[in-house]
Amino acid sequence: MAVFTITGATGSVGRAIIQSLQSESHEIRVLSTRKSVEIKGVSSFYWNPATNQIDQDALIGADYLVHLAGATVSKRWTPAYKKLIMDSRVDGTQLLLSATSLLKTPLKAVISASAIGYYGSDLERLMKEEDAPADDYLAAVTKTWESYTRKFESPQTKSIQLRIGIVLDRGAGVLGQLEPLVKYGLAAPLGSGKQWSSWIHVEDLARMFVYAATQSLASGAYNAVAPAPVTNKQLTKALCRVNKRLMLPIGVPTFVLKVMLGQMATLALMSQKVSADKIVATGFSFMYESVEKAFKALYEH
Repeated sequence: MAVFTITGATGSVGRAIIQSLQSESHEIRVLSTRKSVEIKGVSSFYWNPATNQIDQDALIGADYLVHLAGATVSKRWTPAYKKLIMDSRVDGTQLLLSATSLLKTPLKAVISASAIGYYGSDLERLMKEEDAPADDYLAAVTKTWESYTRKFESPQTKSIQLRIGIVLDRGAGVLGQLEPLVKYGLAAPLGSGKQWSSWIHVEDLARMFVYAATQSLASGAYNAVAPAPVTNKQLTKALCRVNKRLMLPIGVPTFVLKVMLGQMATLALMSQKVSADKIVATGFSFMYESVEKAFKALYEH
């Protein structure tokens, strides 16, 4: 049994990681910005990166830190919110770096969330961990975040960044936005629908965080995506099929997305064909390798 401390634990991914850890009987602690978080079998500790507060007891005696905390990018990108997206990642990581530097017994590993936004958008290129970051807002956020989380690395502590793709989880994230449209027969490809979507089932992602912490992986970035990316049109079609609904044959025009979403339309129109080869080469095996299998697991049980 190991001791895991988790930030950002109340989100969809955090909940799945807790479930995965509980199935293996690990001790779980969460750092939360809410004073009282009640999760069965989990100890809760207060932190607030905005005011530089953290309960050091959350980290004393811990083996692994899973760092997920950061403001969601799935809200309208006003200048103030774009600043919050960046600040939430930098401030939280800096506070954890200060807190972990005081530990008498260093952590064995810190596994931090990152995102495939690092690579920018391309309709053809297969994106790999060694690629240079793109020159846009999302890439700047992930590049900066990773530059801070890499500082956890030391001879005693490995630091791994998981560059997460589109997380498939019922009622959350991208699917949470698409499900009502599918239900009423209004789902359609976005733009041309030809853009690549690199996805991962939430259960596989949770397992990958635990695997990255506990197995002998080298420090560095790993893509957290399933090995079979699909186009946006294929993703939408598969989601409609498993829910026994028709997909509208005409894509949502790009200009409509830009009017509805503002700068955030970038997220909807990005094309990212991302390689899972590096994590697979370490011995990690996916439970859900095809998007059809992932959707069936989410919607047919």
